[in-house]
Amino acid sequence: MASNPLAGWWGKNKRTVYIVAAVIVVLYLFIGNNGGTKTKRVTMPKEYGSAGRELLVHAPGHPKNPIPLVLILHDDNAAAKNLDHDSGAGSVANSEDFAVAYPEAVGGLWRIDGPDSPDAQYIRDVVSFVAGRKSKIDLNQVYIWGVGEGARLAQTTVCGGAKPVFAAVGVVGQFTQEPQSPCPARAPQERVAETKWNKKVSEALWKASEPHRLPTA
Repeated sequence: MASNPLAGWWGKNKRTVYIVAAVIVVLYLFIGNNGGTKTKRVTMPKEYGSAGRELLVHAPGHPKNPIPLVLILHDDNAAAKNLDHDSGAGSVANSEDFAVAYPEAVGGLWRIDGPDSPDAQYIRDVVSFVAGRKSKIDLNQVYIWGVGEGARLAQTTVCGGAKPVFAAVGVVGQFTQEPQSPCPARAPQERVAETKWNKKVSEALWKASEPHRLPTA
């Protein structure tokens, strides 16, 4: 009976095959888990005034050094998850080393009632929550960007609180009447007149915001 040539080959090469297979598995797992920080939906804890409200957070849990934080506000009748996908801000954050939070409006509509309104307080609670529970944040580099009504809320929120919380504001959209800040001297602003928020818009806003920092105490 003729011998099986594959049996002889396998006997001589099985160790090499096992090693190659193990390397392939390790590389597959490495690539699959090396896409950077992922965006997660979370709920504000009970100790915050905005307890129970939801948001999306894209932040590394244990960065070596404190990193900047960007808050991104969607337009009315829109959703944070869509802006997370369309803006490409998470990808920019992974390459530029900053965190992103996407606050969510109740019923899809922001309440822009003033710098100390419930929605404005929710925005400030998000800063405290992400800095205290989700990542190591440089509180001198917190930026807020918004589109449409989210941009109007961003401009309004900057004006509240006992001290400045945000180092810069980004306004995205094409408006019949450009939204004006109630406190234009409070934080520098960057405007991007685009109807669609894509990765290039996020890159432009980051480039404009990153040089600004709050003065250290």
